[in-house]
Amino acid sequence: MTVGLICCSLALNAFEAPLTPAALHDAWTLGQRNDQATAEFLAPYSKQVTEGSQQVPHIAEIEVLTPFAQVLDESRRNMNDYSEQQGAQAYRQRGDSVIVRITLMLPSAYPDAERNPNAPPASRGQTAALRPENFWQSFHFAVKQHGKVLEPRSIHNKPVYSSPTKASSATLDGQTVWLDFDAKSVASDEIVVEVTTPDAKTVSISFDLRNLR
Repeated sequence: MTVGLICCSLALNAFEAPLTPAALHDAWTLGQRNDQATAEFLAPYSKQVTEGSQQVPHIAEIEVLTPFAQVLDESRRNMNDYSEQQGAQAYRQRGDSVIVRITLMLPSAYPDAERNPNAPPASRGQTAALRPENFWQSFHFAVKQHGKVLEPRSIHNKPVYSSPTKASSATLDGQTVWLDFDAKSVASDEIVVEVTTPDAKTVSISFDLRNLR
C-alpha cells in the first residue's frame, strides 16, 4: 500500500473504540514504517506549549493518544521483532483508553542540588515545591468535554533525566504525566486540556477527536 493510500484511509475515520482488526493492522503498520507519513499522521495529536515563563517549571507539550494512536505509538517505539500479533495482544491487555500525556520541564536555572536525582532531601530553607520528586504535583490538571470535567481512572508520572556525561551525572530535566481515561467516558468530540501552573496561570489546549482516529 502506498503512503498516499494509507494517509487517505486513516483520514476517513474519526476516534473509535473498540478497534477493529483492520484498524489494529493500520496502526501497527504505520508505526512500523516510522517515516514521514507516521510523523504527519501523529502531528495533530500533540501540541507544543510556548506561553508562560521558561524560568520556572513549565509545560512543554500536551498530547492526546486515542486507542489507535496508542497502538501506533507502541509499534513505532518497538521496531525490532515486534509483530502485529504482539501489538494486538498489548492492545487487548491494555483495553480502550484515551491518554493525555503532559510533559513538564524544569528551567536550566533550577538549582543543581535539586536537579540531581541523588540529591539529599530538601532542607528546611527549601520549599517542598522545589523538590524534584514532587514538583509536578504543584500543577493542576483538568480535562473537559462539553464543559464537564472528565475523571481519569489513573494518573501516573515518570521523571525525565538528562544524559550523563563524563563530567556530570544525569540530572532531572522534567516529568511526564499520564492521565488515563476510560474510552467509554470520552465522546468523539472536542476535548480541552487545562493545566494550571504553580504560579496560578492556566494553559488551555483543545483537541478535536472528530479529526483524530
